[in-house]
Amino acid sequence: MSLTDALRAMLPPGTALGQADPTAPPIDLMPEEQATMIRAIPARMREFAAGRRAARAAMTSLDLPSAPIPQGPDRAPIWPEDLTGTISHGAGVCFAVVARRSDLAGVGLDLEPASPLPADLIDTVCTPQEHARHTSPLAARLIFCAKEATYKAQYARSGALLEFQDLTITLTADATGFTAMLTRHCPPFPRRTAFSGHLVIADGIVAALVTLPNQINTVFPDRGH
Repeated sequence: MSLTDALRAMLPPGTALGQADPTAPPIDLMPEEQATMIRAIPARMREFAAGRRAARAAMTSLDLPSAPIPQGPDRAPIWPEDLTGTISHGAGVCFAVVARRSDLAGVGLDLEPASPLPADLIDTVCTPQEHARHTSPLAARLIFCAKEATYKAQYARSGALLEFQDLTITLTADATGFTAMLTRHCPPFPRRTAFSGHLVIADGIVAALVTLPNQINTVFPDRGH
């Protein structure tokens, strides 16, 4: 299965996927988008433009009109008021996932190469518990990807800048899904809030997707506190 088909298979109802070539010339930016990228180098401009093309393709799939998606001071996309979305680039591809806010509170997609995480990053990314639970050569890469997708999804609600140690990941036995648990309070999410996500490896890329419902009710018991 191709990465595109695998991503589509992970999407819940009410969401749409868009794809664009990150090497194409950035000739189709809207004025509001151009204004936020005046100082960008050419490679970053191409990547930015691809993300907007992918997002507008997803919007079209939802029968929504095209709209500008400028970049905020934190470099996060500023979505139209009634939409939420996520953009990710990796290994020569660019995808966006878009949903109406009436359907989802947030969505996060991350794309990474399907190769082991560099050894000098593992202790930064993974907690001791994650080390103990998951020992396959790709485990740290999967955990990295899962944390990045969760970070993007929760940011739509919290605006919080999370560190890697602020989340702990438990992969499913077949590594096609995961649970991400917050290790600190992150309003509006209490400590030990659990987010569910999907993982897939296709076309040499690891992809993680997290979609947040408008009501999140899963909080793990806080044993010992």
